Amino acid sequence: MLPFATIEFYFLFALVVALLYLLKTIVGQRVTLGTALLTVSVGFAAIYYPKPIQLLLFTAYQCLFCWLLLFKWQRLHKLLGSLLLALPMVLVKFNVETDILSFAGLSYITFRCLQVYLDGDLLRDRFAFGTFITFLLFTPSLLVGPIDRYERFKSDIDDGWGRLNKASFVAGWEFFVLGLLHKFVLAELADRFWLSHIPADSSALVDMANTMYAYTVYLYFDFAGYSLLAMGLGRMMGIALPFNFDKPWLVSNPPEFWKRWHVSLGDWLRDYFFRPIYKSLSGVQRLRTWPLLRQNIALFSTFLLMGFWNGLEPHYILSGALFGLYSVVYNSYQHQSRKHKWNLWGTMPEWTVKAISIFIMVNLCCFALYIFSGRFPYLH
Repeated sequence: MLPFATIEFYFLFALVVALLYLLKTIVGQRVTLGTALLTVSVGFAAIYYPKPIQLLLFTAYQCLFCWLLLFKWQRLHKLLGSLLLALPMVLVKFNVETDILSFAGLSYITFRCLQVYLDGDLLRDRFAFGTFITFLLFTPSLLVGPIDRYERFKSDIDDGWGRLNKASFVAGWEFFVLGLLHKFVLAELADRFWLSHIPADSSALVDMANTMYAYTVYLYFDFAGYSLLAMGLGRMMGIALPFNFDKPWLVSNPPEFWKRWHVSLGDWLRDYFFRPIYKSLSGVQRLRTWPLLRQNIALFSTFLLMGFWNGLEPHYILSGALFGLYSVVYNSYQHQSRKHKWNLWGTMPEWTVKAISIFIMVNLCCFALYIFSGRFPYLH
């Protein structure tokens, strides 16, 4: 039983939420919220997850190496430590698949472990093993996020049963209903009455354009719906998972898009890919006088790595490269505009500039997501 995939899951977690509020009343003084959520998370993984042995063995591997890297192997280079944690995910991406690595959620657990390890100097004194396991296996975000941060998650756990209140339940229920609407109504309508009616792999320009927009609409409602469901159930269980989507189709440039589309991934990429890459490039003697080049290399590398993370198939890599190219072009334009005081738009009204920018950005993103979908006929 995968999260949010079956009707049985919804009935099960309706019971879990009710039980949590009952436990708060009956044994709240003797049992902590952290203990209750740890029991729920491990229990679901062990009993209901499709491949429980694989998931639990992988979690044990990550916990062991996180503990060793944080407390025993502190002098090991961060890159080597990160590779140890990312090794199972890398093997899967290179199609070195064994039964023990074939389960959903592997990448997102890896991302959470990498965050804890890379922020180890800040988190070591506040590291709690039980909270860490709950953080990795927290059921609402187990499958595809949102990608939470350990320190924020632990803060919610430390607040205890006080987080289970009427306001949290109502807010969670509102997110949950919106998630149901997005995922099981709007995404389903887009798929059933639009996307599925377009000839597969058609190279006709009209069909390609139609597929591009249909897939983007479907993907947005499906993914945003899942995120809202995770946020809603998380709130009702006392955990305020981060927002993942915030009106991404009202953006006028690439940085703004990644602040609104899959926000938790965009923030993660910025903090743990872009900044370390830029910092490393800043140490290269020949690049010290070329800050724009350093920024652009780091930007493009970050999005290219995102493409490889999605998979080694050409459509994943090319979509990542496209998002990288968009960011590099925009970053270069912004730099040159400030440097030379360019005004590309002249005396055009601000609202017109904004509308044109949104139109261009939306279509560029739709094209990159069309490539990502694997439906672009010329990549087969």
